[in-house]
Amino acid sequence: MGFVLRVVKDAVKAIAAVAEVAGAQQVMQAPSRGAPVGEETRALAEISQALAEVNAGQSRVARQVETLQRGQEEILEFVRSVLDDEALAADGGGYHRRRVASVTLRVALGEQVLRGLIGAFCDAVGLEIILSAEAGTGGRGPYLAWRPADGRALEDALARLLAAAPDEHAADSPGLDELRRLLLALRECGPGTIRIGPMILSSAPGSLLGRVLSPRELAGLGGTGLPDGPAMRDRRVLGDGGTLNLTGWAEGHLAPRRSAAS
Repeated sequence: MGFVLRVVKDAVKAIAAVAEVAGAQQVMQAPSRGAPVGEETRALAEISQALAEVNAGQSRVARQVETLQRGQEEILEFVRSVLDDEALAADGGGYHRRRVASVTLRVALGEQVLRGLIGAFCDAVGLEIILSAEAGTGGRGPYLAWRPADGRALEDALARLLAAAPDEHAADSPGLDELRRLLLALRECGPGTIRIGPMILSSAPGSLLGRVLSPRELAGLGGTGLPDGPAMRDRRVLGDGGTLNLTGWAEGHLAPRRSAAS
């Protein structure tokens, strides 16, 4: 993939160089006043031919760049599909393997703000970006790698943080403050749902829920699927227990802000 990107960059540089040549050729179009008519005509003909060749070269390079961009998009789509499959692997948390986690977001408002908070949380807990998010609103990703030095399972690490989020007396740990900020922002920007690997955060009218899915539950959603609010509470969908109701905690923090703003 890096090779394709380098080729595209080189092609873009080639287009810029060709454009500079074209500009230089245009400057040459004004022959000296003292030149004979025959020489002037011949010089103009040579310049016109050179410009035609430059234009043809620009067209060829543009077509090559377009072809390379299509190829890059196809490669990225293939890589995303491979990462989607790897993200569903239940045994990826060992010492000798990485665990892939994807981010999926569906929210009514503030997508860019939430993506920034998601990035801060992932960075704090040690999730490293291996493939950036798709461009545009609602794009898949980013895809992240979990490589803990102590071999902790990603599910365990996220479950501990989620359980500690509403506990004001919980010991400080990397990612806890970032998760709290993310939850409060989701409550303000919702309704919406965020998926960070096996962790699902869902805000709906009257509720803010969080849950870390088991590998079986995760497989039911696929690589980047999202459950809706009712599914977060439906035992037929996600089994017994495990869903944390964060509504009271979030409203307790947001109510004073809303009163001060009104």
